[in-house]
Amino acid sequence: MNYLLIITLVLLFVGFVIGWAKGLIGILTGILSWVIILGVMYVATPAIERAYSKGPVYEKMYNTVSDHVSNGLVTKENKAIDELNESIEAANDSDSTDTTTETASDGNQKADINLSDSESMKDFLSGISISLPSAVTRIVAQAVDGATNAAARLVSNITADSQDKITSANDTIVNTVSTPIATLMVRGLALLTSFLLAVIITRIIALIGQALGNTPVIGGISRFFGGIWGIIVVLVLVWLFMDLVTCFSITPNGQKLMSQINSSSFLDTLYINNPLTFFITK
Repeated sequence: MNYLLIITLVLLFVGFVIGWAKGLIGILTGILSWVIILGVMYVATPAIERAYSKGPVYEKMYNTVSDHVSNGLVTKENKAIDELNESIEAANDSDSTDTTTETASDGNQKADINLSDSESMKDFLSGISISLPSAVTRIVAQAVDGATNAAARLVSNITADSQDKITSANDTIVNTVSTPIATLMVRGLALLTSFLLAVIITRIIALIGQALGNTPVIGGISRFFGGIWGIIVVLVLVWLFMDLVTCFSITPNGQKLMSQINSSSFLDTLYINNPLTFFITK
């Protein structure tokens, strides 16, 4: 029994039935819908993003992110100050001869910080209880400059007499981290907005196509050619499958499939007249 022939005939029948049910208008409307969706998103997303960036949307996104980052920095800063004060009190209790802020600062001195490295940025943000995907930390790291690294080092090596400098450093860090993240959030919102706009447009087109497809004459013609289209789609898939069989014809399974193709005049005719052989013969 030629199972490949049976499967091919069943697929052709199913393709015709599906195409008949949808109708050519429905099929073309579906194809057109995706073309419109991708086109609208490609054209509209940058314009929507620019509009959002100049209005309250970006401001709201930026404030949300900056508050989150700032809270994390303040939490870390307060913890560092507490640890510093504890070390100073311990030094005073032990009657140390040198309990200046500089000594405490030297004790807390850390290695240089390079936030332009995405992994360093990810570790830095994790230290202030902010967890972001690697893709986002890479974007944020690209916005880092020398001033930001210096600010991060200052905050990391916090001392009790550096409050004004620390506040300025925190502002620098907050701005550097928040700006690219807020921009990314606005871009995502613009992408979603353009997608929803495209869906509304395509839905209107689909309703018009559905109304045309329900008319007696146009609907009948549409269903007939929809069935033909379904058969064409299945034939394309069958021809692509035959290309794959040709590529792997040296294997045992390929030999079996080639044998079934050659034993059926219908499949053999499709194989000989395969217009997609250029994929493997070019």
